[in-house]
Amino acid sequence: MIPLDTAEGGECASCGRHYSGDVLRDAFAETVQIGADGEASTREVATPVDDDRIGKTFGHYEVVARLGEGGMGSVYRALDKSLQRYVALKVIRSGEQSASGTRQLQRLFQEAIAQARVNHPNVVHIYYVGRDDDSPFLAMELVDGETLADQLARGPLPFADIIDIAIQVVDALRHSVSYDILHGDIKPSNILLTRDGTAKLSDFGLARRLSQAADAGIVIAGTPVYMAPEAMQPDAADLRSDMYSLGVTLFEMTFGRLPYTFEGSTVAECLGTHKSSDVEFPEPWPPEVPSGWYPVLAKLLSKFPEERYQSYDDLLQELRALRPANLPKAGRVQRTLAWLVDLALVNTVLQILTNRFVEDELRAVLSDRLLVTPLVLLVGAAAPLLASAVQASWRTTPGKKLFQIRVVDRHGLVPSQSTLAARMVFQMLPLWAGALGLGLQLLGGDIVLGLAGLGIGLTIIVDSALAIVRRDGRSLHDLLFDTRVVLDVPSRTVADAD
Repeated sequence: MIPLDTAEGGECASCGRHYSGDVLRDAFAETVQIGADGEASTREVATPVDDDRIGKTFGHYEVVARLGEGGMGSVYRALDKSLQRYVALKVIRSGEQSASGTRQLQRLFQEAIAQARVNHPNVVHIYYVGRDDDSPFLAMELVDGETLADQLARGPLPFADIIDIAIQVVDALRHSVSYDILHGDIKPSNILLTRDGTAKLSDFGLARRLSQAADAGIVIAGTPVYMAPEAMQPDAADLRSDMYSLGVTLFEMTFGRLPYTFEGSTVAECLGTHKSSDVEFPEPWPPEVPSGWYPVLAKLLSKFPEERYQSYDDLLQELRALRPANLPKAGRVQRTLAWLVDLALVNTVLQILTNRFVEDELRAVLSDRLLVTPLVLLVGAAAPLLASAVQASWRTTPGKKLFQIRVVDRHGLVPSQSTLAARMVFQMLPLWAGALGLGLQLLGGDIVLGLAGLGIGLTIIVDSALAIVRRDGRSLHDLLFDTRVVLDVPSRTVADAD
């Protein structure tokens, strides 16, 4: 690791090379790279120039229009004259003969090779790499859309979009790792979004071999505000470093800001913030974001690699569990029939149990009503409580399974077990009324019985009436527990196909 001193620089403890202080004084919102010679290079610095490349041909690609400008050169919309399709053409500026320029050329070919190997629907495809009049160029898939950074400039994203993009990007990273490739520069500007919502990972210019990450010859590589705390230790960088950068990106997507307040103007201070500052989660937690998202972000943003996810498979599993169900609401008839089936099944169990305690023979033995009544109430409550336990454990009931419906929370996720259990208790109100009525009847409490029955009856009427009159079909217990009922139909995406 290099002792950082922006005035005098520092010396690498592993190789003995000296790095000048100005290496660390670049703007840390850009991708920065320190090479083996200690010279720093940055990217994405727009340099407006008169462009005479419009209409020029590179290989069999005819430049049509400029798309953007970067530290290495320009990106153009170009026509592939052989296949008659449009591509994105990255052209390196001519005259890049310095050590930094040579390294940039090496990165261009490195990007082409790494990105071409990762053939995945969520990775921008590479078509061709070549050189024309000493101007190297790279032809790649032209994505009809914008970058994630462009979208974040308008504010944070809905949680459903965050999860959808996260699953696609993580699946692309998982596929890359299977080819022994680390991306090395995960950030919003390197994630492209098509108009149909497909996320595509781009810019593998800092990609490295996972098996050779410690021997890459680069001490700092990446965008400082997205870099992992261990970035200054090349032998510590692995797929978990990419996960940290992804965590910063997901945090920004969720809350519209970075997870830390970065003070100072140097890369050293920026990396120091990653190492020592606590993640600034919002307080209170925003209600539009599921509480289950907090531990995922916290784990990705851990200071220590061993505390992050150890594989992309583990991360994907948790992301998929948090994906909101974008399913149509269940019809009133289906909900009612499912409820009646569950009610009938539980009532059957209830009758079997309670009849054992109201037979004349038992009454003769247990003539003391004060002893009989608690037993009747206890057994009468057992069946609805059993139904609640089944709902909490199975996340469904026989009636819901039969009519293919399920309960989700306000985010479209499976509710907690406690919510499902409490919701089922409410749905079993008619049976609770029956058990309570039987117990009060044994005690002779006719007035109390009448009042209790009236209260429960009114509650059932209000619950049913709301489900009928509300456009969304939500009943009283849905509103109380912040749930809704949807059709339980299978849904799959490309990222689900293992």
